[in-house]
Amino acid sequence: MAVLPEWLGGGIAEKLLHAAEAELIQEGCSRITLDTTEPLQRAIRFYEKHGYRRSGKVTDFFGMALHEYVKDVER
Repeated sequence: MAVLPEWLGGGIAEKLLHAAEAELIQEGCSRITLDTTEPLQRAIRFYEKHGYRRSGKVTDFFGMALHEYVKDVER
């Protein structure tokens, strides 16, 4: 998920995340996961601010460590 630089801080990413979470919850999901890489520190802070925590699962993404983040949600 990304927004144009001129839209950073305007709430677009938060709206996108909430919409995706709402759809997943409606479909019966109780746990949401996403992946990101270390260079994307702004994204990591954003996800952590919205309740996501590192699961400890790390895979390779074209030579970069890809960290899984997880959030348990109520249906």
